[in-house]
Amino acid sequence: MFADRTRAPLAVLAFVAGASWAVVVAATGAEPHWAGHVVGALLLAVGVGWAERRLGTRRTAVIAAVGTVVPTVATVLLLALGDAVDEAFAELASEDVVWAPSVTLVAVVVAASRGLAPSRRRGVRAAVLAVVVAGVLFGGYATDAARAAALLTGLGLGRRLVPVSPLAAWHDQAAHRARTVAATALGTLALGWSVAAVDPHASGPFMTLGHVLPPAQTVAAVGVLVLAVALLLRGRRLGLVLAVAALLLMTGMLVWFVGTAGVPFGPYDGDDLPPPPPEWEVAVLLTWLAPAASLVVVVTRRHAFARRPRGALGTADRDRLLARMTRGDAGSLAWMGTWAGNCHWFADDEEAAVADAVPAAPCEGVVAYRPAHGVALTVSDPVSTGPEAAETIRRFARWCSARALVPAFYSVHGRHLDTFAEMGWHVTPVAEEAVLDLAGFSTSGKKRQDLRTAVNRAARDGVEAVWGTWADLPAGLRAQVEALSDDWVDAKALPEMGFTLGGLAELDDPDVLVLLAVDEAGRLHGVTSWLPSWRDGELVGRTLDVMRRGVDPMPGVVEFLVATAARTFQAEGLEQLSLSGTPLAPLRSEPPRTAATRVVMRVTEVVRHVLEPSYGFTSLARFKAKFDPRYETLWLACPSAADLAPIGRALAAAYVPGLRAHQVVGALRVARRSSRGQVRDTARP
Repeated sequence: MFADRTRAPLAVLAFVAGASWAVVVAATGAEPHWAGHVVGALLLAVGVGWAERRLGTRRTAVIAAVGTVVPTVATVLLLALGDAVDEAFAELASEDVVWAPSVTLVAVVVAASRGLAPSRRRGVRAAVLAVVVAGVLFGGYATDAARAAALLTGLGLGRRLVPVSPLAAWHDQAAHRARTVAATALGTLALGWSVAAVDPHASGPFMTLGHVLPPAQTVAAVGVLVLAVALLLRGRRLGLVLAVAALLLMTGMLVWFVGTAGVPFGPYDGDDLPPPPPEWEVAVLLTWLAPAASLVVVVTRRHAFARRPRGALGTADRDRLLARMTRGDAGSLAWMGTWAGNCHWFADDEEAAVADAVPAAPCEGVVAYRPAHGVALTVSDPVSTGPEAAETIRRFARWCSARALVPAFYSVHGRHLDTFAEMGWHVTPVAEEAVLDLAGFSTSGKKRQDLRTAVNRAARDGVEAVWGTWADLPAGLRAQVEALSDDWVDAKALPEMGFTLGGLAELDDPDVLVLLAVDEAGRLHGVTSWLPSWRDGELVGRTLDVMRRGVDPMPGVVEFLVATAARTFQAEGLEQLSLSGTPLAPLRSEPPRTAATRVVMRVTEVVRHVLEPSYGFTSLARFKAKFDPRYETLWLACPSAADLAPIGRALAAAYVPGLRAHQVVGALRVARRSSRGQVRDTARP
């Protein structure tokens, strides 16, 4: 920011102004708090630079100038009026410096926040409000009053100079607003208590709160409040319980303290000082109102912290899901949403629940998701018709918001990116799906030489392709498949993955085709399974799921099975064959543009290195490249980059729910040996 002055000249000017202010304050004889001055100047430069990039230099300059002059003048006049009528708080504050860099910063940030997405705008303004109110009630300095005036000035300037964000609101507004208000009230109390406890010169009306507990206990109590604030923002009931318990304890303790103990009167507390004025005595005696008011705010919004839903797919729901799936368009990975362990959200059920309150157009979309760690992790695209897809995404996100779940659309196709852009969400690539367009498929050409070799080898060795469903297979072949799969899993240092990677349990489905490679002696060489994909009531493709090689198989057996499947589906008139996505494989998408995406890609590389010996994502991607496919990037879409941490935990729980610490240690050892060339490649399909 400082290197490129042509892009953010006001940021540089703001830093110079903040630093100059520190020098001027020191020159007046005031005690120089250099660390605070430097931090204030830096924050002002960052805030002004952020606003300048969003609003332009001219509008930001107007906001900064007006947001400096108006609050400063208004505060000086207000304090002069209070001093003239002998108001105690005004008399104390009138001796302070009125302006500080934080005054301008508040006005600029509040005004510029009008251009943010609705939820982010509310969050930014709530945070600023907590800081301002805590300063006024607990600090009591003239600068605190000036920040309050800057807050009001910034709101007015934002309405006049900053266009409102065009991004659509996706949260459940009632629940999100209630959680924000509750967290703001509690956060204001926690911040104000910290100010009163740390600053010996604090003279706000509620400064007595800082003298109730010893320092160590104060730190612990504030820590509990901060934890409760974080949980309240996430909609967690535990945060509600902690907040109510802490506020009840604080209120009772303050009532006892004021009624029985000696009450410190701050700047009027001393034997050689005059008695405190009446308004100061009243404020100190009513200090207990601070936690009591926060308690009322939190309790009256308790309905925003409902229990999270739990449920599984019943027979009736599965029939509804399959009916919607066959007549809609959920993409090539949709069938994975029918697997055990997934929950299902039906848009029309939600319409019926809120029909009286929120009239809306009919929508029959369905979303399959896996709840874990406060995240609703979807199984690829929503099940819906094309026109209903965007509305299904918005309604599911709103439903998640009402239930304190983070909506995370995982492994979705690029056709939904415009919808997420309209919502202001963060998107990052997570996998590449390899797709064969069957209309022009053939095994000719140099790139598909391995396929021709595998097909010819199978004919020469007497290995045949056997089609069927799991229930139709002979018992002997099913037993061989089970033994093959068990051997494959036992060879891994980590448990078998699930979620979007099927196993034996997912083979037992009448709509899933199984393709085996069996020689003349009846010995199994390899197995693949193929999931159906539908569009507008028509079967348009199949997706590869289970893929296993037998013990000492024919070389190229899986290539033979995939080539055979492609030719069969081509003859049946299907449009495409998907080789599915490859999690954690190197991506072919364009380089990441945001810092958050670069961090995600770096973490992915580390995780891939650890898991490669067990799951072979990179070697699997190389295998799929033999078919010369067309690649489609699969994306993760979530409300913000800050949600990536809980989403990462949810993904780990979804893919490997039974993972144990000793297995992770074993995987790290295998990865270390693999990097030294001591482990052979057992991860190939």
